[in-house]
Amino acid sequence: MAYLLASTLVVFLSLGDPVRVTAEGYREGVRMLITAIAIGITIMWPMLRLSQASPVGGGGHAVARDLMILLIPLQAVLWPQTLLTGWTFSAIGAAALTLLAWSLLVGALVAAGLGFGQQDTHGQSKLQEIQYAENSVTIARTLWMLAILTLVLAGPLLMVLIRSIGRGSSAEFQVMLGMSSPLTAPWELLKDRVWTGHRAAVGPEHWRAVWMTLSIAVAAWVLRALWRRQPSA
Repeated sequence: MAYLLASTLVVFLSLGDPVRVTAEGYREGVRMLITAIAIGITIMWPMLRLSQASPVGGGGHAVARDLMILLIPLQAVLWPQTLLTGWTFSAIGAAALTLLAWSLLVGALVAAGLGFGQQDTHGQSKLQEIQYAENSVTIARTLWMLAILTLVLAGPLLMVLIRSIGRGSSAEFQVMLGMSSPLTAPWELLKDRVWTGHRAAVGPEHWRAVWMTLSIAVAAWVLRALWRRQPSA
């Protein structure tokens, strides 16, 4: 919550005199704020969580609790923008679902990095309040964090590389590239498309990317559950 308040303050102070902020400037500020929140959820939070000791109840429980705390303020920021910015419900819905999908995907990797917690004599996780055991950061945690950074930053880095060499690409590829990261997807979904008659409009190619990301996130959690069922050596 403190990160959200600080991000909001920094973003809107950067816009200058609030009396003179135009509608375009406000929409730009909201995009920046959503990006700052996405950075917090997909980079800052995993870095903080993976640097802590493993929760006794397992990574899944800790991640579920964290995501509830992180995602509720995000939704509270997004949905009022239909009234404040003129963005359509479909555009806001696509942005909300995209960030939810990325949060779940990153959360699955964080949960895997935190492990499955302690087991009782029956092989079931203890049902108790999460307690943190003293444990140092391991090489495995570092590798999980590197995997998350690669997943989140690969799209933007590729976009910068393509633009730096001046190589052209199709409109569909540009959409796919824009949707390939939680840091660029809000800009792709919420950028002005006045020729459509709306401040922001999403097409079938955007929704395909949204559902693909969500499917990958669900698959990641399924794989983690299957991994947990594997008998230990």
